Amino acid sequence: MVAINFSPQFAGPVERGEKRQTIRRTMKCKPGDKLQLYTGQRTKACRKLGDAVCKEILPVSIGRGTLEVNGSVYMSDTAAAFARADGFADYGDMWRWFSERYDVPVFSGYVIKW
Repeated sequence: MVAINFSPQFAGPVERGEKRQTIRRTMKCKPGDKLQLYTGQRTKACRKLGDAVCKEILPVSIGRGTLEVNGSVYMSDTAAAFARADGFADYGDMWRWFSERYDVPVFSGYVIKW
């Protein structure tokens, strides 16, 4: 089993089943692995949000105005839908979150879907 921790802003959507993917720098699971979804790990406020099974892992690159998933470039509407599926209001909101959190102009990682 692989535990995945979520920031408080994403806990509600994960728990309600609205957010069924996450973007991470590394992939610590593979398709078919059981996932345990948490918020507040390593704190007194730790809470389990649910269990899931990893369905797919794809490489992702998030840059200012450029989203690439598994080698395909996503344009405006598709990029916005991808960002909303990950719990953001729009693509710009998602790019700002990743660029500020990781202090990089282009974030490279993996989208893990369940």
